[in-house]
Amino acid sequence: ITMISVSRLTRSARIAGQPLYSSWRRKNILFCQKSFCTPMRSLSSASHSLPNSSKRNESTAASLLQPSIRDLAEGELTPLHPTPSLDRKLSSSEISKRVAARVGERNSWPEYSRPSRWSFLKYGMDHRQLFKEFQDEMIPENFSEECPLQAVDFEALRNPPKDSIQVTWIGHATVLTQIGGWNILTDPVFSARCSAVQWFGPERFQDAACTVQDLATENVPIDFTLVSHNHYDHLDYNSVQDLAEINPDMKFVVPLGLQRWFESNISNSRGSTVQLDWHETFSHPSSNSDQSDVDITAVPMMHWSNRTGLDRDKSLWCGFGIKAGKEKKQNFLFTGDTGWFDGLQDIGRRYGPFDIAAIPIGAYHPRNLMRQSHMNPEEAVDMMSAVGARKAVPIHWGSFPLTLEPVLEPRDRLVKAMKASQKDPSTFPPLLVGETVISKI
Repeated sequence: ITMISVSRLTRSARIAGQPLYSSWRRKNILFCQKSFCTPMRSLSSASHSLPNSSKRNESTAASLLQPSIRDLAEGELTPLHPTPSLDRKLSSSEISKRVAARVGERNSWPEYSRPSRWSFLKYGMDHRQLFKEFQDEMIPENFSEECPLQAVDFEALRNPPKDSIQVTWIGHATVLTQIGGWNILTDPVFSARCSAVQWFGPERFQDAACTVQDLATENVPIDFTLVSHNHYDHLDYNSVQDLAEINPDMKFVVPLGLQRWFESNISNSRGSTVQLDWHETFSHPSSNSDQSDVDITAVPMMHWSNRTGLDRDKSLWCGFGIKAGKEKKQNFLFTGDTGWFDGLQDIGRRYGPFDIAAIPIGAYHPRNLMRQSHMNPEEAVDMMSAVGARKAVPIHWGSFPLTLEPVLEPRDRLVKAMKASQKDPSTFPPLLVGETVISKI
């Protein structure tokens, strides 16, 4: 395991108007990456699909018509508390026991298996080649024409519709969701690299749509930041620190076990961070007449956690269901990272249907390593049906070189999968980074 310890990093000056910034931080950071591939966290934790595409399409179609193999209502762990508050206190031992129990729950799912060490070693060697040849072979010359960065419509962000959900893809898994009068940001990564340090690790080949400062300058304050797990392409120190400094009233909602990291590393997070077990709901009342009450629920996903190389599965991971609007009839699902598992159908039955869902479609190759953690585009289309999403936004592609598929392949396979499914292609279209969509079809 390669350990990188960096203390008192300082940020280099930002270039005015440049959305892609290099963030050298000033606070203590002891971030370690996983062996071989984990500045590329998702690498080893990448994508998932059922073993065999031909069998998978058959079995998925059948399973969507009948109850899931795994009934969450039977024998599942009761949430620690149905509606935890910001001031809830949990001991380290309570958290450790519950996270370990959830790890055991995931390990019992028939779709989950942990790849061998030899697989990771081989993958690490493959990534040496990836770093060497990525720019020449995996990013087409016409990438900027195929996937131009779309200018963010800040006017739309300042005036979101009241009767539907508005979603803006900022890049990778960073999504701005405007629902019930609230501005909610997911898995914020605005830095140049998704890594423990900004001089090594996966570097963007597509800028983020904007910076944290841009949102503040354009009068788009963030009310909640949701973090699905602690991998570097989903939890970026520089980005969450900036958000906390610029939005002092903002709340962080994180999986069980991550609150300590936030309160130890991020200013203004103590007393404004809530950690959730699966199936727990954080409810927050409206603060003005333009807002509704909001419910944020942590839902199970098939993934894993690891930040230092020595803390695998010591904190939880999750997706988030968000209900708000009049009578809480607006419903959004953010999945974070997940492989396909039958429990997705249970999520649809318990918490759906969803007006719109953010579903990952990239970082899925090689499949023998990635299928436990990330879906491919065909599975993403299946997931849309499984959770009962009327519309979906594809995320987790087109920003960082995390795995070995060509960078435009997720987009192209999504288009083909939607055509094969005979769904309306406008309900799950590829987006440009910076593009905004609304939930109304």
